[in-house]
Amino acid sequence: MAFRPRLLVVVDNPDLQRLLVSTIEHMGSDPVCTSSGEDLTYLIEYEKFDGALIDWDYDAMSPEKLTGSIRKSRSNSDIPIAILGNRRFQTDMGRGFKVGATYFLAKPFGSRELEYLLNATRGAMLEERRRHKRVAANVPILCEWKDGRRMIHITGRTLDLSASGVLLKLTPRPQRGVAVALELSLPSAQSKLNLRGVVVRTGPGEKVALRFLNLTRLHQEQLETFVTTRPT
Repeated sequence: MAFRPRLLVVVDNPDLQRLLVSTIEHMGSDPVCTSSGEDLTYLIEYEKFDGALIDWDYDAMSPEKLTGSIRKSRSNSDIPIAILGNRRFQTDMGRGFKVGATYFLAKPFGSRELEYLLNATRGAMLEERRRHKRVAANVPILCEWKDGRRMIHITGRTLDLSASGVLLKLTPRPQRGVAVALELSLPSAQSKLNLRGVVVRTGPGEKVALRFLNLTRLHQEQLETFVTTRPT
């Protein structure tokens, strides 16, 4: 199946939104448009995107604050962000890059310039999709963390796995922000993986989501091999 990037499009100008949507869809991507500040907060925290385009003249929220929120989010902190700024104001570009933007497209622009931008970001978006790809995996995982003065040693079961983190079922479970030592056996790995992670969220049904920390190159390659070769 062809890669179809999912793009967050933040714009409140109807004409600009029509241009963005038509060009993005023509280029084989899926735009998710919003002009609501309340919707944005939810989308950034609870939806996963491959990239974002932000109109620097957006009024519902400061574009600088919005870009910063994306960079601090749990799921979208590393996505490529393109800001659409005014050609006359060079400060737009400087301010955008300072808060974490990775691309700049000067207004006014047409569909051709936008196509160039989307082609330029496609490699970074594909890497983001690959890095966050998750596959179902039900394997035992040994977890160890400190709870006050006690060390907790529990074996849980993974629910899904990516090259950057794991969702597992665990009782009892550590709280958000707690560092956890992990021992994981993958069918594709010749030895057990001794990893470290941090709890980024907990959910119903004893679920715990962890983001891996300081992966070695070997562990990164082993996880990527498992995720990319396992049927979804």
